[in-house]
Amino acid sequence: MKNLDKFIESLKENLGDNLISVIAFGSKANVDEAKSNLNLMLVTNTLTAENLYAISQPVKKWVKSKNPLPVVMTKDEWYSSFDVYAIEYSDIKENYKLIYGEDIVPAVNINKYYLRLQCEAELKSLLLKYKNNFLMNIRSDKEMKKVLDKVIKTLLVIFRAVLRLHNCQVPYRAVDIIESASNFLSFNKIVLNKLAKIKYEGDKCNKQELLFIENQLLTDLQAMLKQVDAMQF
Repeated sequence: MKNLDKFIESLKENLGDNLISVIAFGSKANVDEAKSNLNLMLVTNTLTAENLYAISQPVKKWVKSKNPLPVVMTKDEWYSSFDVYAIEYSDIKENYKLIYGEDIVPAVNINKYYLRLQCEAELKSLLLKYKNNFLMNIRSDKEMKKVLDKVIKTLLVIFRAVLRLHNCQVPYRAVDIIESASNFLSFNKIVLNKLAKIKYEGDKCNKQELLFIENQLLTDLQAMLKQVDAMQF
């Protein structure tokens, strides 16, 4: 990936020894296959406004090449964030590749107390946003489809975390994640599988199906929140 090589060289040139690690993470962590949309974590010893200014142009070029904005943090921030970003760190630990420097990922230790707590927080936030969007967009099928797209994406992240809480291997395909999560959470599998197929396989749904999904999803989110709240680790 030529863009990545150029980006790393620019970071090294502008940050020098201050650059500790560059880590690829997420579904495109295999950089040999990724052509774009590559998530990167940049870890430094210290971070000043001057440092950010120095790498701003290379970062803009990287984003212009259809890649997400990199996550930039110091080494201290990395090691002090296991509790508040338990879901994100567990995802990174399971699927990452060291691109440059020190491999700091193996030292990640996720406490299940914080992982469950973030699952609950994410579900509460998702439910609140869903109700708000329901109120504002229920009469617009186009807008509700956008909302449902975000809902299934977030639920899959939460489901992966729930599986890790129960020491289960996390599948790759969305339908398999949904099936595995149904062993620990109560929800309508038909509804969530349909949402996954709409998002990832281009399936369509008619107005009647959409209305059923919208109504059932509210019930399912409320039920899942109670179940996650009751989990103890």
